[in-house]
Amino acid sequence: MSVYQISTTMSQCKSLSEHQTVEQIARFVCKENTFIFFTINRAHSKPVTMKIVAILAFSLVVALANAQGNYKKVCYFANWAYYRNTTGQYGVDKLDAFECTHLIYGFAVLNNVTYEMTVYDSWVDISLGGYQKFTALKAQNPNLKTLIALGGWNDSAFSTQYSELVSDPVKMANFVTKALAFVRQYNFDGLDFDWEYPGDPGKPEDKENFITLLTMLRDAFKPYNLLLTMAPSCSIVRAEVSYNIPALAEVVDFVNFMAYDIHGAWETETDHHAPLYRRSFDDTVSDQIVSESVDFWLAQGMPAEKLIFGVPSYGRSYTLADVSQTGLLAPAIDAGAPGPYTGLKGFYSFYEICLMEQSGMTVVTDPTGKMGAYGYKGNTWVSWDEIDMLIRKVQYAMDKGLGGIMFWELSLDDFNGYCNLGPRPFSKTITATLEGRPPPTSDPSGTTAAPPGSLTCGSEGAYYADPADCNKYYRCVNGNIVTMYCQTGLVFNPSINQCDWPYNVPSCA
Repeated sequence: MSVYQISTTMSQCKSLSEHQTVEQIARFVCKENTFIFFTINRAHSKPVTMKIVAILAFSLVVALANAQGNYKKVCYFANWAYYRNTTGQYGVDKLDAFECTHLIYGFAVLNNVTYEMTVYDSWVDISLGGYQKFTALKAQNPNLKTLIALGGWNDSAFSTQYSELVSDPVKMANFVTKALAFVRQYNFDGLDFDWEYPGDPGKPEDKENFITLLTMLRDAFKPYNLLLTMAPSCSIVRAEVSYNIPALAEVVDFVNFMAYDIHGAWETETDHHAPLYRRSFDDTVSDQIVSESVDFWLAQGMPAEKLIFGVPSYGRSYTLADVSQTGLLAPAIDAGAPGPYTGLKGFYSFYEICLMEQSGMTVVTDPTGKMGAYGYKGNTWVSWDEIDMLIRKVQYAMDKGLGGIMFWELSLDDFNGYCNLGPRPFSKTITATLEGRPPPTSDPSGTTAAPPGSLTCGSEGAYYADPADCNKYYRCVNGNIVTMYCQTGLVFNPSINQCDWPYNVPSCA
């Protein structure tokens, strides 16, 4: 007999097949850390009938509410993460069908000759089955919605092709027809329009022409119950140029509010790239403050439930001009050096920042809670949202009655457990906060304890199980053995090099 956690509704129950195995059904109805249990024989090869599941679900449904409520958790997946080196590589195969309510695949692009939506990377997206595997996650979780994002920074920020598209009714009509066919062909549940940005580059008419195109898409999508979303900048100045907010509220299902990248190495002074509240030195109206941007969008007519608050699972970095000046607004001469896994100047993933902390970076947190942390080591300076700030932002979104949380991006979370918080701590903190649970916590000895015996690093990134403690494991990080711990209730599974349920590790069951 084995113990399973269960959280379900009758609508979920109806989606289950009567021929699914116990493992499949348990995986479908379970939510981590929802402490309502039932026991059932773990006969992997024997199906469980719907009658049993229906009885269990019905007996719980009156007492059990969906703890996450109606909040959306929208998660972007970047297909180029497949090309990262060694343990930084992240493909569709690493996605969890139950991690988010909405998954968005980035990106498809706009053909600058035909003005039609087209595949960006035919090798990853088609040949390796990226699209197919991505949308197939719905077979595991029928409540999951999978969308395809169009555009993004690289495709839309440096050309006028989107402006040219919306300026021509014939081009728009053809685009809508082909976009609908694209979404349906690859079994997506909708389209996320990520044009950065209408009117820049482009022309002033883009603002209203964009609404015309979105209206045409909405009308084409509606008979097929397809979702239409878009990802706007959080800049108020940008909004006045690019977005007719009342009209957007009418035509899209929700907006993925990019409340980050406010500051970065394109500036000559260090600053946090996603401050939540106004700080003492933010003394002009043009200073971009996330909370004020949210208030602006709501005041302009965007329903709170349609605004999905974006948080970044990465940091922005600078190269300091003077290593003796390390605070906010310190002079900077360039972007920070590329991260060892992401390989981009001025940019570090959440887990790369953890590695920097472990290597001796000085970390400064804001006692007022108005912004996330920043840190420095040598001439490198980086800002990010640490777990405490992430919790504060999620709670802020809930207090404002917003529709949920979006984050960029799944491959930038600590899926390898470098941060001693278990796998995917950024994502799990979002879910836990939305559900009113405590976030993952670290063991204070997580980076100092030495493994037993004479264990040495055989290769970078290698894992080693602890022979005496199923909750503990070791990893080679920068040539050193680092002790790591799984979350309470989980054990290290050496067959997949991740923390897992005890029943999947016979020696720890």
